[in-house]
Amino acid sequence: MVGSAGTHPGPQGVVAGARPLRLRQDRPGRRRHRHRLAHHQGRLGRGPEDVRKSAFENLTPTAQDLDQAKALIKEAGASGKTVTVATSTIGQDVSLLATAVQSAGAQIGLNVQLKTIAPNAFTALFTDPKAREGLDLFPETYYDSVTDPLDLLANFKTGAYQNFGGYSDQAYDGLVDQATAEYDPAKRAAIEAKLQQTASQQLLWIPVAEWPTALFLSKRITGAPTTISYMYYPWAADVGAAR
Repeated sequence: MVGSAGTHPGPQGVVAGARPLRLRQDRPGRRRHRHRLAHHQGRLGRGPEDVRKSAFENLTPTAQDLDQAKALIKEAGASGKTVTVATSTIGQDVSLLATAVQSAGAQIGLNVQLKTIAPNAFTALFTDPKAREGLDLFPETYYDSVTDPLDLLANFKTGAYQNFGGYSDQAYDGLVDQATAEYDPAKRAAIEAKLQQTASQQLLWIPVAEWPTALFLSKRITGAPTTISYMYYPWAADVGAAR
C-alpha cells in the first residue's frame, strides 16, 4: 500500500486537512484501488460474513469529489495554506506519489511544496523525528509481512514505530491489545474490523493505491513465500518439488 504519513500539525495534521486530499486523488487513473486500509483477505476473509461486511463496506468513501474537497478546505480555513511533502529519487513510487499529492492540492486550493530528500537520507524519515521536522507528509510503500490486518493497523497504536503523526487514542490502543491477545479467528477479525473503521475515519494514513507482487509457479513447484518476506528471508532455500 502506498500512503502518506503526517509528521507534524500542519494543514494536513488534522482530519479536516487530510480528507480533501483523499477526495481529490484520482485513484482509478493510476491503478484500480479498493479503499481497504488492511487490504487483507487473510484472517478477515475467514471471519463471519457480517464481520467482512463491517470491515470492507462501511469505510470512508474515496470516490473523487473536487467540489466537496474544495468545500472542506474552505471550511477548515486552509485555503492557500502550505503543505510540505517530501520527495526523493530513491524510487519511482516516492516521486510519483509526491507529485500526485502536489497536483491534487493545487486543484483544491492548497499550496503543496515538495522538499527533495537525498536517497541516502530518505530512510532516516522512518527512524529519526528530527529528519521529519518541517514536513507534513512523506510517501511510503508499506509491505505486509504476514497475512493479518493487524500488521498494518498496529502502526497507529500510541508510541508505535511507524505512528509518525503521533496519533493517540486509548480506545484504539485497547482494541490493538485485544486483537493481539485474541486467538479465535472470528473474534479477532471483529476487533480488527473496528480498528480498520477508526483508521479509515481518522485518515491516519492516506491510502492511494495497491500493487500486488505477482508470483507464478507451476504445479510441480512449491515453497515460495506469499508475503514481503522475500525481501529479507532466504526464501529460495524453501523452494522445491511439490511432490
